[in-house]
Amino acid sequence: KDSGKDSLGCGSSVRGHRGRVICEVGGGERVKVSRREVLFGAAGLVSLAVGGEVLAEEETPELVWKGPSSLGYSFKYPPEWTATKKQIKTHVSEVLVVKDGTSAQVGLVVDPVKINSLKEFGSPEQVADKVLGVEKKKDGTLSVKTLAFDSFDRDGLTYYDIEYEVENTRGMKRYISRLTINDKNLYVFTGQAKIADFSSSEAELRKVLSSLYVKKSYNNI
Repeated sequence: KDSGKDSLGCGSSVRGHRGRVICEVGGGERVKVSRREVLFGAAGLVSLAVGGEVLAEEETPELVWKGPSSLGYSFKYPPEWTATKKQIKTHVSEVLVVKDGTSAQVGLVVDPVKINSLKEFGSPEQVADKVLGVEKKKDGTLSVKTLAFDSFDRDGLTYYDIEYEVENTRGMKRYISRLTINDKNLYVFTGQAKIADFSSSEAELRKVLSSLYVKKSYNNI
């Protein structure tokens, strides 16, 4: 379980049963250390792991991706999936996890906004209409369809769930999205797959989406 700041400065690292923690430090370098090194402090590593992102194994087979401490998010994903970060930064934070050999993937992007809550954007239905409006404008889009939308509150934050389908010239995809706003940052966590892959990947996609955790910040309230 999370144990606060560890001896490597990796923030709330999660220690796995294999006793290893992988820290992605500020410059993008990944530092792999043993449980013993985490407990007693490996010489020279303390200065490396500052303000980066943490990828670690839990007691379960799932992996945990932890974003920068300033954004306070984390989520879990299956060990067969591959996590990547875009080389060209177009968002405050962006990560993609892909189910190898299929079209199934889940991506998280974080962008600044001027409001403090999704409710200021509108109802779940109104936000769904805005999301689909963006999809309609993309090149090659043939049709869009809203399948479901919902909202819930957790740990002081409001979340919206939106499900929809998009057909374009390359085929049809199913999307499931979870959105929230914290500290004037919009978090959009979206799972997607081609219709042919969706049924076999749906349970995993939903499990990854449901694992998203965002720590509430009161800085801009």
